[in-house]
Amino acid sequence: MLSETPWETRTGAVRSPAGLRGAPRSGSKARWFTWLFGLAVLGAVVLAAAHFSEGRRMLAHARHAQPRWILVAALLQAATYLGQGQIWRVVAWAGHVPVSIATAYRLSIARLFIDQALPSAGLSGTVVMVKSLEQNGIPMPVVMAGVVIDTASCYVTYVIGLLAALVVSLLQHQATKLVLLVAVPFVPFALAITLGFIRLAGRPAGPLARRLSRFRFLRRGLYLLEQADPRLSRNLGLLARACLYQLVVILLDAATIWVLILALGVTPSAGGVFVSFMISTLTRLVGIAPGGLGTYEATSVLTLSMVGVSVPVALSATLLFRGMSFWLPLVPGLWFSRRFMAPHRRRAHASGR
Repeated sequence: MLSETPWETRTGAVRSPAGLRGAPRSGSKARWFTWLFGLAVLGAVVLAAAHFSEGRRMLAHARHAQPRWILVAALLQAATYLGQGQIWRVVAWAGHVPVSIATAYRLSIARLFIDQALPSAGLSGTVVMVKSLEQNGIPMPVVMAGVVIDTASCYVTYVIGLLAALVVSLLQHQATKLVLLVAVPFVPFALAITLGFIRLAGRPAGPLARRLSRFRFLRRGLYLLEQADPRLSRNLGLLARACLYQLVVILLDAATIWVLILALGVTPSAGGVFVSFMISTLTRLVGIAPGGLGTYEATSVLTLSMVGVSVPVALSATLLFRGMSFWLPLVPGLWFSRRFMAPHRRRAHASGR
């Protein structure tokens, strides 16, 4: 059976169950292992690519990088957090609880930091997002509807993106087999996750939920899904708008890589870069290392080379992109996550007294 932790109400809002009082805890050894594994793979990728492409050519490309294009790439990457934050804003507005653009933007960066510091397939960052929105006065049913819409739209958009990448690869005769190899197992998995979230959201535990709750690590998530507002969770208009924002984020990421390659003095195929990004970015969803560290870089260099980008340029552009999208946001992400979690810590400390 699902958890029977009682829910409390105050001023009409539903409070979090006890199980949501902290982010998912992973063993410190496991976390260190994932980071070390990712860094080891990353180091191997850099050494191998530098060896086969002559490190001097890579350094020459980096030295002649055009600052104005790197600035454009940084602005494109900064805009991705705006798109991600808009997903939560549209759900909150539909639930008659406004959230400012600034708050949603900061939450998106904080969520990225938590997901990378505590890799758990996005669950850690989602928990922080849920707790922070609740602390900002948003009722739990609306927050959990946001989780459903965000997750469902993410997987739906990746399916659309992969199908688009398949069409592009067929037209350009590049990496078609690799796209098929990735899409065939991922598409049914993504659709199953999407339909499962929507079906379980806002409904009492049924036969499917009871079967899934046999797995201990799923019980809390299933219980929380019951609390989602079904009106918002199954709103196709909200889902479509969220998918649009997810698609904007994907295109901004792909455009960032395209601009970075342009900054290195090469004009790549926009379609080829998009195909490469769609294949590479899936490693961030399924990899064991935080943010697909190491595996993303390896896949990106391989796929970019398959669509006509030289290995030195592919490696330089990939490392620049990861610097902007992975390493650079860690500092503000740590700051924002500490600020968002500070009220919770103070309440927990006070209750401990």
